[in-house]
Amino acid sequence: MLLHSLVQHADGREDAVPDYYQRRPVMWQIDLSSSGDSEPLIIDLRPAKGDKPRQVTAPYTGRSGTTPPPFLITDSALYVLAHPGLVKQPDEEKVPSTSPKDITKARQRHAAYRAMVTSWCNEHPDLPQARTLAEWLDSYTPGHWPEGMDQAHLVAISVDGAWIHDLPQAQDWWAQKVKSAKSGTAGKSQEGICLVCGETGSLLSTLPVPVKGLPNSGMNTQLICLNQPAHYRAGVKQLGATPVCVTCGTKATTALNTLLADPEHRTFAGDSAIVWWTRNPATETDMWTLDNPDPTEVAQLVDGLSHPHKGRDARAALDEDAFHAVTLRVNTNRVIVADWINIPVPDLKQRLGSWFADQQTWDGWNDTYLYWSVWRLALAAARWDKRKNKYIDTTVPVHLQADLAKAALHGTPPPAHLLPVLMQRIRADHHIDRPRIALLRLAMTRTTTRHKELCVPQLNTTSTEPGYVCGRIMAMLEAIQRKAMPKVNTTITDKYLTTVVVSPRAALTRLRIGARPHLRTIARTSEPAAKAMENRMRDAFDLLDALPAHLNAEQQALFILGYEHQRAHSARAAAEAIKAREAGKELSGEQAADALPEAAEDASVMDSTV
Repeated sequence: MLLHSLVQHADGREDAVPDYYQRRPVMWQIDLSSSGDSEPLIIDLRPAKGDKPRQVTAPYTGRSGTTPPPFLITDSALYVLAHPGLVKQPDEEKVPSTSPKDITKARQRHAAYRAMVTSWCNEHPDLPQARTLAEWLDSYTPGHWPEGMDQAHLVAISVDGAWIHDLPQAQDWWAQKVKSAKSGTAGKSQEGICLVCGETGSLLSTLPVPVKGLPNSGMNTQLICLNQPAHYRAGVKQLGATPVCVTCGTKATTALNTLLADPEHRTFAGDSAIVWWTRNPATETDMWTLDNPDPTEVAQLVDGLSHPHKGRDARAALDEDAFHAVTLRVNTNRVIVADWINIPVPDLKQRLGSWFADQQTWDGWNDTYLYWSVWRLALAAARWDKRKNKYIDTTVPVHLQADLAKAALHGTPPPAHLLPVLMQRIRADHHIDRPRIALLRLAMTRTTTRHKELCVPQLNTTSTEPGYVCGRIMAMLEAIQRKAMPKVNTTITDKYLTTVVVSPRAALTRLRIGARPHLRTIARTSEPAAKAMENRMRDAFDLLDALPAHLNAEQQALFILGYEHQRAHSARAAAEAIKAREAGKELSGEQAADALPEAAEDASVMDSTV
């Protein structure tokens, strides 16, 4: 199915890459003159520090062994110019190697390159570029290389500024050569029915193009590789038990590499790469919103969940289109297909809408809903560095970003270990921000159905769930402290969160007693505000028959939700109270309790996700 979908995509692309060609970073250009009246011009194309290298679509296929074959016309300096490689001198300067072993190897590679290019030139005697290239090869003598050139640098050759490898004659010749080399051992039957297209034709012994662009991948990473007895199927190695014709194998691997090189069709998640495409290449998939969600587009996706029949005719027109996504990793030069999905495009939009609805958070200060990218959610599960005021990206749980993307596309819960890990992080570093709340909401919404009325973006004032109410009380106690001590550096949450989230009875009882002096301090400047804050706290305590002695793992998560919901609710009330005061209106006791100048700063703390 994967190969079949890639072949379909290759057939539908208007900018398809030629067979056995690939986007590659070119470092040097040798420009030949068709008139022959000037010396070849060697142009340094190496990028400046911080810049991206220049990319060219050049011949490429997998090569390995003791004598790897050359590529046509465009290859490394080792093949094109017999460069022996640079070695470091005692003074740290790098100069071309003078080792007999390196020189012999370079000349052998150059001889193979010269033989291939000469063969191509001889088969195209009427082609001006071929004649110019043959004349240059005949006159070239290895031994003089530009300063800074190394043997691995890609060298492309042009005539009057036009790449020779882009000629149709070069593309066709190279494709035929690779196909003949990849069709199996001579003398053995290589005809059969292809599993991809169902046609009878010449079959491949190995896939002709390695997969490039995956994290931690090597030079010859294969999508299908059966070269050890433990891998064989019915005693047959390589593609003998997985018949794929030359055309389909070439299209599939070339299409996959093209998608991996296109930022609009792939994203990296740690050691994984997620690649997506549609049967119709012109279809807008909105997949990119997982990495960089646009509020307007996300709002449309979420709104579509509430109006399933809206645009029904438009959805029906898309039913025949399909969305494909594959998550790939590498293990010892073998590609691991970690996930594969094939769904109609309308289903994709519905799942993405559900994904953002399940993780949306409410910014009470600005009265807006916020949505988070997959990578930012994954980062929120890392350790928080208090000194540097940022997350430590190396502590993100392994494969979490890819697992979250999988949950979004499949409409499934996130991994089971997410909630325990996230709660352990919060208890350890006491850092609570909106991405962590979004991740907590996501885990709770998709793994339990018992508390749906609480796993929402905003405050539930009537809930009597012990964990949730205790979280609200903690936020109220913290607000009293901040009101009494506007410049406090360490809040009660910073000090006691680890204890109170596990054993709230003892901690909240002690903190309630400690809040009395703060309320007296507030009353000196605004007795109505102090009275309002005390009444709110009493009403919250009255929701419970008794404070729970201990909270289980699920109740601890609800504690954090209740704490954040109460803070966001207070931020909204503070924003409205401040607006009323600026308009010259007299504030009630409730409004005076909320109208804190530092409330704006408090709201911004929730956004700290460096």
